[in-house]
Amino acid sequence: MALRRLAALAAASAILFGACAGSTPTQSPSASAPASAGSSAAASPTSAIKEGGTLVVGLDGDMVYADPALISDSNSSYVDAQVVQNLFGLKPGTVGDVIPVLAAALPTPTDNGLTYTVTLRTGITFHDGTPFNAAAVKYNYDRWKNFPAGPLQDNAYYYGAVFGGFGADSNLVSVDAPNDTTVVFHLKKPQSNFLIAQTIQPFGIQSPTALQKYGADNPSLDKNTYAQGQGGTGHSMVGTGPFMFKEWVPNDHVTIVKNPTYWDPATAAHVDTIVFKPMKDETAKLQALQSGDIDFAQTIAPTDVQTIQSDSSLQVIDRGESCNIGQISMNQDPKTQGADDPAGHALLQNKDIRMAIAYAVNKPAYIQAFYAGLAKPADNWMPPATQYYKPENLPTYDPTKAKQLIQQSGVPASQLTIDLYYPSDVVRPYMPDPKGMAQAIAQDLQAVGFTINLKSEGWRTGYISDEEVGKFPMWLLGWTCDWAGPDNFLLTAFFHYNGTSPSPEFAYKNDALNTVMNNALAATDPTTAQQLWQQAQDMIAADMPTVPLVNSSPPAAAAAYVKGFQGAGNLTEEFNTVWLDK
Repeated sequence: MALRRLAALAAASAILFGACAGSTPTQSPSASAPASAGSSAAASPTSAIKEGGTLVVGLDGDMVYADPALISDSNSSYVDAQVVQNLFGLKPGTVGDVIPVLAAALPTPTDNGLTYTVTLRTGITFHDGTPFNAAAVKYNYDRWKNFPAGPLQDNAYYYGAVFGGFGADSNLVSVDAPNDTTVVFHLKKPQSNFLIAQTIQPFGIQSPTALQKYGADNPSLDKNTYAQGQGGTGHSMVGTGPFMFKEWVPNDHVTIVKNPTYWDPATAAHVDTIVFKPMKDETAKLQALQSGDIDFAQTIAPTDVQTIQSDSSLQVIDRGESCNIGQISMNQDPKTQGADDPAGHALLQNKDIRMAIAYAVNKPAYIQAFYAGLAKPADNWMPPATQYYKPENLPTYDPTKAKQLIQQSGVPASQLTIDLYYPSDVVRPYMPDPKGMAQAIAQDLQAVGFTINLKSEGWRTGYISDEEVGKFPMWLLGWTCDWAGPDNFLLTAFFHYNGTSPSPEFAYKNDALNTVMNNALAATDPTTAQQLWQQAQDMIAADMPTVPLVNSSPPAAAAAYVKGFQGAGNLTEEFNTVWLDK
């Protein structure tokens, strides 16, 4: 499932990575159907499809914001993917097959990879009736690029990660709209992931009318009507997709409804309504599935797989090879504004301490206790399916070695105290039991001499926003791939710079690494790209800025009457193909 095999586009041009390793390139040709149009391999013939009904989905946690530009979590994007569409998308079930959605075809870069000219589909309107055209696309990209410093820019994680910053720091120089059906993107330097990066939900195109009318650019996010999603249909998440946003009752449910005027009847939704219910407790999720209170579980506890397989009224959905990583995240900057534990941040500046933590954690024990064996110890900051992956022989469980490194660090026992955070109201594919995992890690760290203060915050009520700005010294988090390329993990997810400074999330300053990764991203031949990406992996392993823990294979589950669903390792899964056989 490794994405990002080089596809030659033109002489001396930028490249698009978009295929499974060892396969032929998967840059799809122009297509009449959007990314959401792919049918599930399990779908029945068209004549058997039943229309209507309500699908209830148990989501791993609540949304964070109703504006996709401001999201960096998969709960929000899971809902948003049904409603807001992008210029480009991924073929359902893949992590790298790029196809046109609102674009009429995939563009070929020109000007040595610095220019992409995109032709748009016609006859499309946003859910509020605003025409979709080049001016709307330009408005969205200009909006993201020009987010001011502060909450909007802090939460627009993906724009900064993909384009290297905002304003003058952005690799996206400008977007032109010479006519209603043409958009021209101008880059400072070639960016091989440009097309595939635009498939992620934060680059979804929304109605400029709604964005302006309902205050989407209010920097006080608690008062930002659009981001808070409390205005109902047409007030938030106003896209062009087969479903429309209806309502969001935080910590209870999100409701979307079928778009009756969807622009492509051939790929219109079958169910009338989808209700997403945040369910942080895996036992409650299983019980809800068994009782019929939900029809589909975004993920299930690995320990529940056998129970579901033994019930003929239910089905387990295998998403294939792992495309995620769970880790102990760390921030090394005690000067971070609002730092929770400055002494803990300072402690993590010591490489011996970080290495000691890596040797102290018992990954195999966690996998047996929390993943029912459906995971593997992580040996890199990206899973083995990722292109250019290189085994790094990272530290394995060795408490004696951990104690030696602590002694070598010169840090007295009285200063080995640090806060460890975990989210209190969510489960993630790479983290099925955050509290249990945090407790096990704390026990292992305390066994070698650390004093661990366990702390927790709500996923949408502070955890994500606080970790992104560097408040925590050490916390549990991970990454489910958007695409299985090294840039999506090493650069987008973790160690990118915003302009000339490291992301405040980890505050990992390594200018040489930043140069190597950006050179790899701009490389126009596979040999150079591979060499540079593997060099980057070695550099990260030598520093141990965070501690990789596991690569999990998260299953989903559904009632047997749920048909037409297509799973994917990156959880980019759309429900317009789903129908209910009951």
